[in-house]
Amino acid sequence: MIKAMWAPFAAVALLVACASASSSGLAVKRAASVCNGYSELCSKQYSNVTHIGAHDSYSVGSMSSVGTNQELDVTDQLKSGIRALQIQGHSEEGSASGISLCHTDCSIRNGGTLESYLGNVTQWVKENPNDVVTIFIANNDNLPAAQWGKGFSSAGLEKYTYAPAGTKVSKNNWPQLKDMINKNQRVVVFMDYKADTSAVKYILPEFSNVFEDPYDQQSTPFNCTADRFNGDTSHMMYLHNHFLDKKGDILGKSYLTPDTSQLNKTNSVDSIMSNAASCAKKHDSYPTFILFDFFDQGNGSVFEAAAQMNNVQYQATPISSSSDSNSNSASSMHPGLPYLGGLFALALGWVALIL
Repeated sequence: MIKAMWAPFAAVALLVACASASSSGLAVKRAASVCNGYSELCSKQYSNVTHIGAHDSYSVGSMSSVGTNQELDVTDQLKSGIRALQIQGHSEEGSASGISLCHTDCSIRNGGTLESYLGNVTQWVKENPNDVVTIFIANNDNLPAAQWGKGFSSAGLEKYTYAPAGTKVSKNNWPQLKDMINKNQRVVVFMDYKADTSAVKYILPEFSNVFEDPYDQQSTPFNCTADRFNGDTSHMMYLHNHFLDKKGDILGKSYLTPDTSQLNKTNSVDSIMSNAASCAKKHDSYPTFILFDFFDQGNGSVFEAAAQMNNVQYQATPISSSSDSNSNSASSMHPGLPYLGGLFALALGWVALIL
């Protein structure tokens, strides 16, 4: 009778003690079993995975708007499957970093402050602990790395960054995705010019680690020849610019703009795989990164092509948009709830034994 009377109190005490241990960080962290959406990618090196990217990812608007390259904002890009984000910054007052994200001229289209953009990236990275994201910085104003670092620090993204021992990592020496995830070093940052790892250790010089083929191409098939690099390209990852441009005129100035009339073909699986295969013949592997304009045009075709290159079974997921951004209940679930559910079951077991 006494045992039965005290059973509920024992169960509650056990739950409180275990929950306290969990909240204080004593719970054992589980190793990553799914990486960037696929379990098969966990054991692959970061450098041997093809990552799909958004060219000028901050430049968001309708396809008919001036100076846009994407229809979905950075949060929806990441939700949809984008894992490489290309940005371009210019000096402009209004934030701690003094950097705004603009393409060539901020008067044409201003993508907002660096801090605002990176804040959205930080929130997504925090809510998705099994994903590795890459950021490519086009530093057109040759701003010091420390100035860019202020933006990453202010946005809270710095603590998730990957910082290798040196400024250059050979393609064969990059860690596996699961190792980066388990260490919570899940954001890789490259900058084309003025990287200085003595000032900001995680902003790496792009062209010492990644070479690019030509951008702003106006005809297909795309040229895969190494265009910008510093060193032996055989030991580097490479980025393929898979977006087609055409000449245009904006405010009396001549610019190259996305050729939206060709998007159905440019972003098709056939086009992507045909060009990727051509690149692979030249460089002995598929591209590590592929950048697209309006990646959502094709209803997931860019991710289907990536699955083929990564040798995994394509898992079709809806292209995200702000209208359904709250539909993913898993991402909003408190990470401790499954753990506490198990504790509750354990407590009930103790009650049964006492009774």
